[in-house]
Amino acid sequence: MMVRVFSVFLIVLSLFLGFQQAIIVMHFKLNQERIEQAYCVNKNRPGMECHGLCHLRKQLDSQEQSDAANIKNYPRVELFVVSVFEYKLDETILESDEERILYQEENYNEPMREIFIPPPIIVLV
Repeated sequence: MMVRVFSVFLIVLSLFLGFQQAIIVMHFKLNQERIEQAYCVNKNRPGMECHGLCHLRKQLDSQEQSDAANIKNYPRVELFVVSVFEYKLDETILESDEERILYQEENYNEPMREIFIPPPIIVLV
């Protein structure tokens, strides 16, 4: 039960991080009148028709700057390849005109073709 609650919490948290700008715009649209009266710099100039967009622009710019500060650039990424197959080197090299094979795959053991059925148990009474 605790694992499900924790996983749902992480999913919701990651969705909030992904939709930060959309949440800011949605909050602005829902409270636009209050934001216009409280935070708008251009409310004395009705010809600009700002209606609080200056505050929205400031919020989006500050959010973008905080995102840009958190981005880390990794100049070098080291990759390595892990082989799934194992090869066994063959030490005997025969001289011939045919191609030389220097490796041999490990022997593959097929599953048993028959299903093992134990003998029946006899109960003596």
